[in-house]
Amino acid sequence: MNLFKNGLFNTLIASSPIREIHQKPIRKKINKISSKQIFTSSNSQSIEIFETNLHKKKVIFFPGWLGHKDSKYLIPLANLLHIKNFDIIRIHPIDHGNTEHLNKDFFRATDIQTLIEAVQSIGNKYPHNEIHLIGFSLGGNIALRISASATINFLKSTVVLSPVIDPEISMHAMDNTSWILKKYFVNKWQKTLRRKIRLYEIDNAEEALKYKNLEEMTEFFTENFSPHENTKELFSRYAITQDTIDRIKHNTHIYSSIDDPCVPIEPLHKLDQTDYVVFKSQQYGGHCGFIDDFKFSSSVYEEIVSKLDEPITH
Repeated sequence: MNLFKNGLFNTLIASSPIREIHQKPIRKKINKISSKQIFTSSNSQSIEIFETNLHKKKVIFFPGWLGHKDSKYLIPLANLLHIKNFDIIRIHPIDHGNTEHLNKDFFRATDIQTLIEAVQSIGNKYPHNEIHLIGFSLGGNIALRISASATINFLKSTVVLSPVIDPEISMHAMDNTSWILKKYFVNKWQKTLRRKIRLYEIDNAEEALKYKNLEEMTEFFTENFSPHENTKELFSRYAITQDTIDRIKHNTHIYSSIDDPCVPIEPLHKLDQTDYVVFKSQQYGGHCGFIDDFKFSSSVYEEIVSKLDEPITH
């Protein structure tokens, strides 16, 4: 039996400590040549950007929800591209990568103005360079919405892996598919919350720590810390719709796997591809896994590198 054809196994091995050890030299190499800057947006939110600046071709990376520049699914793809003479630009959205201290505001998936401005600033900084965008999971959702933004018109291509299409369906999947996944995501959220509460003494946020699933936590935050009436309205504000897809006018590839335990593929299949946006559904791969063997090789990652490295047709 091929364990890598099991969606849950592929998802868990992708984030395992074994993979982290395997990646240590690559991580050190990329971080050594990356410089950090703090980008502050027009609405006074601050985020971290890490970039190498050696080449003409640039790739901007967004990690998944509360992920970071060294996320285990991100580093191998960044490394493969760096070997092919791409610069690596990794962005930490609000509260990602232990940056809770930079903003009193909580991260909101609905509010990507700061991230749009950050990507725009990279376009302004490198007007004669080839710039690509890659996002994973919720970072894939964000990358698609940035690609659909009217102000972003310089991207050569966008690639997203396991993107959240319908946030409500994804939340229920994370809560109900496997207790391991639910525990992982709830713990991740609680960890960032504890930091935020400690830094800013947000007393009324303490209550969120008692909840044991994502649905209850989301309902609590929507009610107490968001401008939205309810979770339905919240989710509708950052779901990927046909309109999002239709507004993207550069080469875009969406890689999703049929056996993804966190982000069911059905919402993607309800949307239509366009001349620019192509769906690359995979039989296997889990959530942000796409690992083929215990060497952590990935034919999907290799395919992405070859796509970005070829001349653009549009």
